Amino acid sequence: MWEKPKTPEEAKKLAAGPAGVEFEKYPLKFAIPAYFGAPPKPGTPLTVNSGSASLLRLGDQLFALTCSHVLDGYRQRLAEDKCIFQLGNCVLDPLAQLKAEQGKLDYALIAVTEEQAKKIVKTEGPFDGTFFCEPAQWPPAEVKEGDFVTFGGFPGELRQAMSFDELSFGSFSSGASRVTSVNEDYLVCQFEREFWVRHGHEPEPECIGGMSGGPVFAIRHGNEIDIVTYEFIGHIYEFSENLELLYVRLARAWVT
Repeated sequence: MWEKPKTPEEAKKLAAGPAGVEFEKYPLKFAIPAYFGAPPKPGTPLTVNSGSASLLRLGDQLFALTCSHVLDGYRQRLAEDKCIFQLGNCVLDPLAQLKAEQGKLDYALIAVTEEQAKKIVKTEGPFDGTFFCEPAQWPPAEVKEGDFVTFGGFPGELRQAMSFDELSFGSFSSGASRVTSVNEDYLVCQFEREFWVRHGHEPEPECIGGMSGGPVFAIRHGNEIDIVTYEFIGHIYEFSENLELLYVRLARAWVT
């Protein structure tokens, strides 16, 4: 039986066990690197900026959700020189396919075609296992202080240039992060590194910058039946390195 942890020590125990491993895997199914830079050329080092994107199916339409500040970075690079934008393996024009954007709430919703989706989740590529998610409830239900969330993305610190035209993106995810405060349009999770539990083989990043746009799911537990479910609630939009606070923009704040 799964019970919501009441203390950081209980959260660490949960994260260290089989449930924590499964919680960590879940958000990365719906996350993809969002990156942009000059077209690659032999003999020229790659200069790339990157963030993350959440892959959503809302009704009959596919979307990549990322942060407005990620697109602002792309706009700046585009104004300076030729620049391409990619979601995983797919090159596209995010500005031409932009469905909705707001700088204040720091979100950008990019419409994705079925053909582009096949390239993004190309099974023989490096992002095998990435799937689109159709939320069971839209807009998402409320999240309360003390609830636990799981999130994931692609920190820039783990990005590596393998060759002049090939990048490797390391991922990072948290399986049981406690919500420490909830506001009208965002929530905050306090990072407590002494309670981090590491799974997998990738190094632990000192900074998780580059995860902006990564998906965040609330871990739900039914009262009548012992089933754990995940509800998409929003995306990462900021990480305070000094205070180690993760800020999550709630999807219900921009859903109309």
